[in-house]
Amino acid sequence: MIYSTGWIAILKQTGGSVEKNSFFFNQLISFGLGIGGWIVAARVRYTFWQKYASIFFYTSAILMFLVIVPGIGVNINGASRWVHIGPINFQPVEFFKLGIILFFAAWIEKNRDKLNKPLEGLLPMMLILGGALFVVVLLQKDMGSAIVIATAVLGMYFISGVNLRMFAVAIGSLLGGAVLLVATSRYRLARYITFLNRGDDSTGAGYHINQALIALGSGGLWGRGLGKSLQAYGYLPESTNDSIYAIIGEEFGFIGCMAIVGLYSALLWRGYKIISRAPDEYARLVATGIIIWIVFQAFFNISAMGGMIPLTGIPLPFISYGGTSLLALLIAVGILQNISKYTKGADLDEDRGLRRGNRRTHRTSTSRRRRPQIV
Repeated sequence: MIYSTGWIAILKQTGGSVEKNSFFFNQLISFGLGIGGWIVAARVRYTFWQKYASIFFYTSAILMFLVIVPGIGVNINGASRWVHIGPINFQPVEFFKLGIILFFAAWIEKNRDKLNKPLEGLLPMMLILGGALFVVVLLQKDMGSAIVIATAVLGMYFISGVNLRMFAVAIGSLLGGAVLLVATSRYRLARYITFLNRGDDSTGAGYHINQALIALGSGGLWGRGLGKSLQAYGYLPESTNDSIYAIIGEEFGFIGCMAIVGLYSALLWRGYKIISRAPDEYARLVATGIIIWIVFQAFFNISAMGGMIPLTGIPLPFISYGGTSLLALLIAVGILQNISKYTKGADLDEDRGLRRGNRRTHRTSTSRRRRPQIV
């Protein structure tokens, strides 16, 4: 999909003076780096991340503040989300998501006896989470990533065994904060109003979502075919990034969209199995956070392109253009894969597999056993 839309995007950016599909080649480089990170993370025992969770979290938090440093931070469309250091460009919030998951998994596991105490459990957790969300929303103006982070942490908090009253207080506090942020920001409020009345201004505030719906609808059942999108030619904004699911719908139709949903559903199912058989509490919490991060972010992106929720500006995991996102996600999947090596019953499953593989041999040897002859 990056190959299909990338060359159109580069022609638009350069006015036709450059034809090299830099989007595609940059994504290939990021994919190679991500595969390396995936392999390393899959081989490193998951307990390593528990030991250094705080260091990883504070390091990723420091990287977040680089976006406001003159000469390093890059402002695009009014949002400072990128860091440019020499030939390296990256988006710190993607590593921040992973850092928060690793940190809160360690924090919840360490303080599990205090989670049902308002002052010793809930209040410290909400202060830490609130500070992290404050950085994401107000520093980088990234409400979508903040929602993903909050959902992942709430999911980890829920499966830790906290009582429903404390969980309800946590949800209520975050929802109240979200409403306040939307109400006090003209930009976010405009997006919400556009969601409610997207047909009123199809050439202004409602332009993006209307073009996305046109792309999805024009694909029909089977789509126009790979590389035959019309909406990518300057009509649909961010066709290589946030809006790539709409391009998938245009080029591969309803069948292609459902195939993508099926892949995320399969990942959710595999993640559920790992979570339910995790070797310890920390592994269970980390696996929960990673799966919620990936699947909920995919759900958010797909729902926004379908007009079911306001546009959020978050990428589609593994598919949208973005090297930082791809690298962070592949490292997260490597951690998840390492946890799966130590799940309860893994040895039993392996033993059962060996027995199934040797079943024919055992039966043959039994059936050919010589019986004593009666003389």
